[in-house]
Amino acid sequence: MKPLHIARCLGISAAALVLALSVTSPAGATPMLSAPQATDPCGNHTHQILDQQYRYWRNCITTSEKINIDKIFWPDEKICVKAGSDTGLGWTTDVRGASRVGDC
Repeated sequence: MKPLHIARCLGISAAALVLALSVTSPAGATPMLSAPQATDPCGNHTHQILDQQYRYWRNCITTSEKINIDKIFWPDEKICVKAGSDTGLGWTTDVRGASRVGDC
């Protein structure tokens, strides 16, 4: 490919990326750009998405577990996380962390 064509493709990709990130997603929706990896640690962890961090909870056990989401500006929330899942919790600017509180 010619350098100009590559630059043009990258420019379009960057613009599409900025547009995708600027669209407000419904509450609790996980950003499309985050791709959980098999090497992610169990429990509370984050993924870098451009210049921000998104927090996840990875359930590595064989049963569903209940976690408490420690929100910064809102009351904490308890949710059930399915076995083997990597569940998006929110941006690190909104979510301080999470901890396991039991089974569900």
